Amino acid sequence: MVKKVKVIEIHSKEVLFETQIENIEKAYTFASDMEKMGVEVQIEAPTITETLTDSLGLGLDDKYMYEQSVEDEIHDHDGSCCAKPNEPIH
Repeated sequence: MVKKVKVIEIHSKEVLFETQIENIEKAYTFASDMEKMGVEVQIEAPTITETLTDSLGLGLDDKYMYEQSVEDEIHDHDGSCCAKPNEPIH
């Protein structure tokens, strides 16, 4: 689980910048600056479910159960609530 936002150079996997989730804008600004200089980077950040479960103070078992329930919910909908690819939204 990713606790901090990291900007990582794609080829070497070196962490070039690291910050708390509250400062995610700084990570995106840094990544943009690196890309302008020709450095290929990726951003690793906590997922919405990781951020939520951490802020609620859930233990590992509860976190796992919640993340499973979110995944199950997504799979149960099978695209019924969203437009399918190449299908116009009405």
